[in-house]
Amino acid sequence: MRIAKVVIGLLILIAAAGGLVVFWASSKLKHDDPATPRPEFTRYELDSGVADGSAKPTPVGYAVDSAGRQWILPEMPNARALDIHTAANTKHDLSLHTCFWPGPRARSGVYTNDQNSFHFENQFPDTATTYVPTAFKLPPGAKLVIKGQYPHMRHWNFNTYNAKGQPQDSLSDIDINPDAGSSNPFRPGVPRNVAARNYTVYIVSGPAPGQRAANTLYTNADAGEEVFLWMRNFVPDNSVDYAGAVPLPGIQLQMADGSVLNEDAACAATDTPMRGKQLPHNVNPIAWEVLTHLPWVDSENPGASDATVRPLQAFFNRKQVVLDAFVPALAPKDPELLGGWWSNKATRYGYTFLSRNFGKVYVVTGRLPTTPKTYNGETNNDADAQVRYVSFCTGGSLAAATTTDCLYDEQVQRTLDKAGHYFIVVTRPEDRPTNATEQCGVEWMDFGNGDGLVSGSSEWAIFINRHTMINPSFKQSWFAVKKPGTEAEAMGDYLPRVINMREKAKFEALGCPVDTSKLTGMLAAN
Repeated sequence: MRIAKVVIGLLILIAAAGGLVVFWASSKLKHDDPATPRPEFTRYELDSGVADGSAKPTPVGYAVDSAGRQWILPEMPNARALDIHTAANTKHDLSLHTCFWPGPRARSGVYTNDQNSFHFENQFPDTATTYVPTAFKLPPGAKLVIKGQYPHMRHWNFNTYNAKGQPQDSLSDIDINPDAGSSNPFRPGVPRNVAARNYTVYIVSGPAPGQRAANTLYTNADAGEEVFLWMRNFVPDNSVDYAGAVPLPGIQLQMADGSVLNEDAACAATDTPMRGKQLPHNVNPIAWEVLTHLPWVDSENPGASDATVRPLQAFFNRKQVVLDAFVPALAPKDPELLGGWWSNKATRYGYTFLSRNFGKVYVVTGRLPTTPKTYNGETNNDADAQVRYVSFCTGGSLAAATTTDCLYDEQVQRTLDKAGHYFIVVTRPEDRPTNATEQCGVEWMDFGNGDGLVSGSSEWAIFINRHTMINPSFKQSWFAVKKPGTEAEAMGDYLPRVINMREKAKFEALGCPVDTSKLTGMLAAN
């Protein structure tokens, strides 16, 4: 009896301590104005304003969403050539929706500034991709049928997810057989502008069997359970619209008794509470506040390093990222590849954390895998490309999961050196070296204005690299990394490395054109 009382007492103490920690963290997050000094910017949305007309943040990015939560939104970088989301197409994109496809989502400043709006993407969005998530449930024995036209774009796929944002199954463009009389424009030898381009995809309950049925996507869930489905749209030709200049796919529901429901009736029969609703954050802001203030954590620079050279590391799952940043001694040595933050099964990711407290000018460099060119509507597929799509992005904390800036392969290809290496300078606009320009042979990306939390760090950022749809003959992508710490061995020259240049004067001393041999020399010396 005495032992039981002691155990109960300890549990009460732990619960009380936990309650105090949560209360403390909650109080830190409740501020009417940002608690830390932040830079001011004038550009938080596209030139014509956000497509849904939501309120503009203050000059430091402070905004309150429709649920009353407070955030620091990232500033909007200036427009670039080959950008996907433009002032010309965002309002048109919002008009593209059906009862099943609620509409597009993207980074802040494109569709909305309200993080509680469905159209705000809070899962580290890539700005060359438009995400169209929906939710559904299948009655027992029923099959969902999606009928559409292959879009005119670089890459396109469907992914199913569980409620944790972990991908369950995927079906990519090249794997979808065309309807009779049509062709798949993503396959080698087929013109990308082929006229007859119809397809049919089926979604069924349960896990994928060893022998998959053609054109079939599996939920890995029981009938009647809520399932999440995302349609991803990478680099639509000429950025006409996110759907790739074809209608949104139609749906049917084939019931177990052989009856068929079309469109509105199918939507009603498959409806779930989360269809058209904003996804919850994968890491609660209170949890982030607690983690960043653990006694052994550098609160202003969690997970970041003051090393002169640091490689990116492979992403396996959410637990791995959190432990690496806050409790590295407990990080799994052989983590399971589960994904997270609604990741794409056709993509593998590399990442690292940066802090302006250690340096105001970073350079990311590596060898760019060969990729196709499609933005201008090129007719032919590049069957020899090593990777279908590559991008680089900066963003906020694991809690805010916002994106500040991105470059994708066609934008980066303009400044590659003779060996195919890129050099991307990452700074805030006020720290940008005068020679960090395309004319001087390098690219530039916006570092951002912090982790996105009112009570958080204004000097912190995440850097993410994506490899999507790998040619089987290419063996040095993120897909080749089987466990943490083997990135350099697996990827060789294709592994992105970050050079901390500290101050812009040091980079400006490299001249114009930039003497990149001195940057590669820094890699060799470190």
